[in-house]
Amino acid sequence: MAHDLIVVGGGPAGSACARRAAQRGLDVVVVEKAEHPRRKVCGGATRPGIRDLLDFDVTPAVDRIACGAHLFSPSRSKVVCARETVVGYTVKREVFDKVLLDRAVEAGAELRTSVEVVGVTQTDEEVVAHAKDGETIRGSFLVGADGVNSRVARSSGIKRRWKDDEIGLCIEARVPMEEEDIMRITEGPYGPDRVCIQIYFGGIDHGYAWAFPKRGEVSLGMGCLMPYAANLRRAWERFTTEFSERYDVDVSVREEAAMRVPLKGPIDSTVTGRVLLAGDAGGFVSPATGEGIYYAIETGQIAADTVADILQGDAADTGVYEQRWRENIGRQLDAANYLAGLLFKSQKNMERIVQMAARDDVMRSHLTELVGSLRPYTETRRALMRRILTHHPLTGLRTLL
Repeated sequence: MAHDLIVVGGGPAGSACARRAAQRGLDVVVVEKAEHPRRKVCGGATRPGIRDLLDFDVTPAVDRIACGAHLFSPSRSKVVCARETVVGYTVKREVFDKVLLDRAVEAGAELRTSVEVVGVTQTDEEVVAHAKDGETIRGSFLVGADGVNSRVARSSGIKRRWKDDEIGLCIEARVPMEEEDIMRITEGPYGPDRVCIQIYFGGIDHGYAWAFPKRGEVSLGMGCLMPYAANLRRAWERFTTEFSERYDVDVSVREEAAMRVPLKGPIDSTVTGRVLLAGDAGGFVSPATGEGIYYAIETGQIAADTVADILQGDAADTGVYEQRWRENIGRQLDAANYLAGLLFKSQKNMERIVQMAARDDVMRSHLTELVGSLRPYTETRRALMRRILTHHPLTGLRTLL
């Protein structure tokens, strides 16, 4: 039996796509290589706007509510960028992803777990997903939501490999910690139920380290663009030692793992014939912050709507998907790429920007908006550049040159 839509991958992009497609009346199957809940290497921080994308309450999957961030310069000057409103959330991905996947099934999507798709083929009439065990799954369209190492992207010819300057390498670990230590380290200025994520600049070129509080643990991580990753392991060990000594806590690293992250924005083309890419598979990650959960959900939903519109006679072909995401997401991630280039250009730039924020309330507010993606990146870029050039002209020129 041929399905209307095959979704490869049961993460946020795949689950959001499947739920929307099922709600639109499509026969949709999610093909996932793992059994959920499963460990997912990820810092697990996302913006508050995620609630606006979802048509159900995601509160059960939220570990912490963030009011902002503690930013540390390479010299370890600390700036608190926070506000009373919600600036973000932290989640454990095995919990968050399971909630989204359950909602897709609840809407009517079929779920096939422990099925690993290793390739796709297509004709003018259909697309076929080929599983590792030899099984074939047929459909009218297929969405590749199988992450940065997407088999769908490679086998379809959309994206056979990432260039080094398009990809980041991260190390992430779960560190078990007592509640009182988590709050002592990360509590924000607006009460005990609001934490600050922590971002540490310096220690690695073209990247940063982080500490994201969860329930009963802290996600510690460090990442950088691939051309600078030769020193990542050494820098990571220095950071974990520094963190332990700074806060007098035992950094017992649990489940340390590495991951690749797209960091140049969307790839040149995200469709071919009957195949579309969503989430990390299509490069939909903010180069400025490394956040991808929000864009995974958004692109998954756009892909589902596009397929539904094609099947219902309201769209011509999968090229409509690209038109739709480029109208907004494309512009925003272009701006995020500019901001990333400015911030991560050098450790001197990282130091200058944090020091400007330390002296300037407006700069701190803009950086809070950047961390939480509280405004479109296009607006944040304009606001930051205007403030830097009008109130910090000498430092600003050094930053831009």
